[in-house]
Amino acid sequence: MRRVAVVGGGVAGLAVAGAASASGSPLEVVVHEAQPERAGYGTSLALWPSARRALAGLGALEAVTRAGLPVGPAALHTIDGRALTREHTADLLAVPRPALLSALSAALPASVRVVEDEVTDPADLDADLVIGADGVRSRVRALVDPRAGERLETPWVALRGHLDRPPSPGAAGEYWGPGLLFGLVPSADGAYWFTTHASALGPEPLDADEVIAEARAAFAGAAPVVHEALGERGGASATRLWVTPPLRRYVRGRFVVVGDAAHGMTPNLGRGACDALLDAVSLGATLRAGRSLARWEARRLPPTQVARVASGLLMRFALADRGHRARDRLLGLSRAGAGRPAGTR
Repeated sequence: MRRVAVVGGGVAGLAVAGAASASGSPLEVVVHEAQPERAGYGTSLALWPSARRALAGLGALEAVTRAGLPVGPAALHTIDGRALTREHTADLLAVPRPALLSALSAALPASVRVVEDEVTDPADLDADLVIGADGVRSRVRALVDPRAGERLETPWVALRGHLDRPPSPGAAGEYWGPGLLFGLVPSADGAYWFTTHASALGPEPLDADEVIAEARAAFAGAAPVVHEALGERGGASATRLWVTPPLRRYVRGRFVVVGDAAHGMTPNLGRGACDALLDAVSLGATLRAGRSLARWEARRLPPTQVARVASGLLMRFALADRGHRARDRLLGLSRAGAGRPAGTR
């Protein structure tokens, strides 16, 4: 029996453990999670149809669907509230991160062991294969590509919070302005909101009240819905946005990276959780069948690295300090057709 160690018990880690341990698997899988309490943290994640199919294969889709809410009509706006596109409904399911992790955990085969353990040196793990599902701060990534071991800091901080009521008609979507981004997404129990702006605050952990105060000043001319969210900030979290360096490989020897450890990106495309699930389920199937990891890497690396780059370009486009009139004209063309809000491609 081959022994597989999974470093990280988040979305990618639990999904790859479940996929690798499906009925009849010859693998012995152990998940190492340093902070199990973090499973209760986090806001809504957007799941595309491909991610929901992956969850169905893991036996977790029913629970996730019960906890989630289909994302309704949304549009792209200027930061002061002027609509730039028509409302568009994408086939997305908004799911609270704790509910997704709970469903993945409940679907794990009994053979999988989950241990509370901080892995400081993945090379010391007694396993035939070590899978790094340990996020943008991954320690496994340096063993796959030593040049890409350190995460990359962006100039942006993000606030994430929740409203206990659904968005008013026409309010859902994203709001773009010079150096500013705001988003509002319906959730099962109200609405999830987020902001992004450039900030020199630090070091982490950031003080949410300080970031909110800075955001209130930065968003002074924004639409009323933005001020509503920043005014009812209960439970809001503040984080700096970090990304993964470009990788040319996801596999080296007995080490593999998946999810944010491989392609951590800015959240603009809404692909983070989806690509983590697709990485994990396809890797699990590859391992169960004893197929080539090189072939798995060849399938997953190109689309995820393209998404990593594209998300960063979209963030810079949304927050650019110059060229907003040109951008307004460009995006305004969609009023004559079926416009799409950011992140629905």
